[in-house]
Amino acid sequence: MLKLKKEELINEEAVRKVQFDNVWYFDVESVAVFLKEDLSDVEGITLPFGDSYKKAATLESIEKGRKKEPLSEFNKALLKMKNFKDKNS
Repeated sequence: MLKLKKEELINEEAVRKVQFDNVWYFDVESVAVFLKEDLSDVEGITLPFGDSYKKAATLESIEKGRKKEPLSEFNKALLKMKNFKDKNS
């Protein structure tokens, strides 16, 4: 799962967005389609997007609500070795 970049979402025409009080809010549904991920756990507020109201959230809320993929056995072993080396340094 890649980290989202605010500039990337702002420049992406497929993602609906609105700025309110210098804070960007993104349409959760269009971000989900853009990322091809389930964002049903994202907490947000309802804001007008054109002619309809949709669930919107800040980039931080979207990041918090993204479903984390479990680590593979290989990545778990790498993380364990990294932590082992850090403790012995």
